[in-house]
Amino acid sequence: MKILERLFSKRQSQKGTTNVMRIAGAIGPLIEEAVRDVFASYRPVLLSEPITYIVPAVWGAKKDGDLTDIQKEIHARINPVIEKVFHSLEMRDLDCDQEFALYFLVRGIMISKLVYMIEAFKGRMNERTIEEQNMKEALMQYKPVGRA
Repeated sequence: MKILERLFSKRQSQKGTTNVMRIAGAIGPLIEEAVRDVFASYRPVLLSEPITYIVPAVWGAKKDGDLTDIQKEIHARINPVIEKVFHSLEMRDLDCDQEFALYFLVRGIMISKLVYMIEAFKGRMNERTIEEQNMKEALMQYKPVGRA
């Protein structure tokens, strides 16, 4: 009897894990693709603006003033993905506070991923610049020896 209970309980936990992985497996690629798409499309602007530039673009609103045209374009690309993610969670009967909290979390994840991607890219560019400077300095220290 205990063997049947153990087998049955394992099947339930495996089923729960499968469902969790199904939802996470659907949401993760959506977010990753949207972030890559935005970064690839707007990289020059994102690298030249302050890091806080991305927050109003993801939210679609700015505390003081209006969004720039680029921020509006970014929001237009990201907002449908946020809606897909929200609907993929299959949560029903949420009150306004719960719904806002979920949107807040999803937007926060997207902002974090974009900020990380921007800063990682800047870091790589700085590493390359340092390597190039070190190479130039090393070449400048070489002195020709002998006569041709």
